[in-house]
Amino acid sequence: MKNENVSIRRLMEISEACLYLSLGRNKTMEFCESINAVVRIGRRCLYDKVIIDEYLNGKYESERKLLG
Repeated sequence: MKNENVSIRRLMEISEACLYLSLGRNKTMEFCESINAVVRIGRRCLYDKVIIDEYLNGKYESERKLLG
């Protein structure tokens, strides 16, 4: 796995999601499940980058409004 592929694909494996979020495996799984970013295809669990980005952008915007 190369780090450059993380930004290209929409669905990430757990190791890619960990790198993307800078979190450990368990925290990444907990976080993604809490925002419904988990996509199960057969036995595979993939993590949707678009949902993660939307959540984080919304969180950032709401905090920015509170401060500014």
